[in-house]
Amino acid sequence: MATIEQSSLSAKALARLRDLRYVGEFTDEQAKLRGLTLIDTTHGAEHATDHIRLMLLVDAGGVVRDVRYRTLAVGAQLAAYDQMAELCLGRALDDAATISPAQVDVALRDDPTTPALALGEDRDRPYYVLVKADERLHGTTAAPAPAPTPGTAQALPWIDIGLFEKVRRIEAVLEQHVRPALASDGGGIDLVDLKADELYVQYHGACGSCSSSIGGTLQFIQDSLNNNLATTLTVKVTGIDEETPFTV
Repeated sequence: MATIEQSSLSAKALARLRDLRYVGEFTDEQAKLRGLTLIDTTHGAEHATDHIRLMLLVDAGGVVRDVRYRTLAVGAQLAAYDQMAELCLGRALDDAATISPAQVDVALRDDPTTPALALGEDRDRPYYVLVKADERLHGTTAAPAPAPTPGTAQALPWIDIGLFEKVRRIEAVLEQHVRPALASDGGGIDLVDLKADELYVQYHGACGSCSSSIGGTLQFIQDSLNNNLATTLTVKVTGIDEETPFTV
């Protein structure tokens, strides 16, 4: 997800901040009463300002009929999340999963030629929280990342790459080696945060709230990452009813 820096906001963005339309939550019961499916996913470190929990109500045809979110974001980031939520409405989730910060920026502009937000280098990449929601709807994960190409960041050693490339490599290993194994037992895993050599993940599905399942899989996850990436990552699990993250 692109980082949207605080800046001089457009009038439309300021107006949206004064009248946020989609902050809130849905429950499974509310979804069932409306004959819809609740897709509940998160992205970003739990206490970071760009963290978002996104809740989509989707009909049998995969169309987003309602949306709510919770976030600690403020300013430009908050306005962008609220606009992103609105852009999802009435669209098939497959299509909504292509929404990018650049599209949100266009929707918030006062003038078609004047950007409304200061966008990072990932402006054209879809919001990852929407990609994850679409994957969860279909019970699938994205295709593995392509093989490294000489002369790009993909060919550089771990120590010489930035956070985005590190996350990309971690996600590629999770997609290819970890998620298929967890999916066979009805579970899944999301990347939450990376701080130096500490990787925070969260389980969902069958193992999402079962602390007894962690010890049997966490070492496998850590070994898979370190063996494939030539790293010394320590994997910690958040979202379990324990005082501190579970670690191996």
